[in-house]
Amino acid sequence: MKTLLTSIFFVIGSFILNAQDGKTALCSSKASLVKGVSSGIIEIKLHETISKEDVEKYASYYKNIFTVSFDEKSRLASIKMLQNTSANRMVIIRFLGANQVQNVIVEGKLFTLNDFYENYLK
Repeated sequence: MKTLLTSIFFVIGSFILNAQDGKTALCSSKASLVKGVSSGIIEIKLHETISKEDVEKYASYYKNIFTVSFDEKSRLASIKMLQNTSANRMVIIRFLGANQVQNVIVEGKLFTLNDFYENYLK
């Protein structure tokens, strides 16, 4: 009986943890983000489940704000701002959200999208 209850709790716990598992993006370093914000070209490595078609589809909604080139092999999205302003960089957060990204890792530290914007893109 204990084994059955333990198994049931384990299965339920696994479902809960997997349901909360969001896609995470990665930035190589704080320095590259600072350089990217000043130059208007921000590079973000996207989660392996995000397809090139998704990136192109969601980037097309923001073509008046930035362009995105995506390398499927390295998973690197290079976002080039057309007008490099704080307000326009906020739209990067919407683009990431559209791609189901919930967090961004910078130098091993996990940030929510809002915290990522406040700390690095603003």
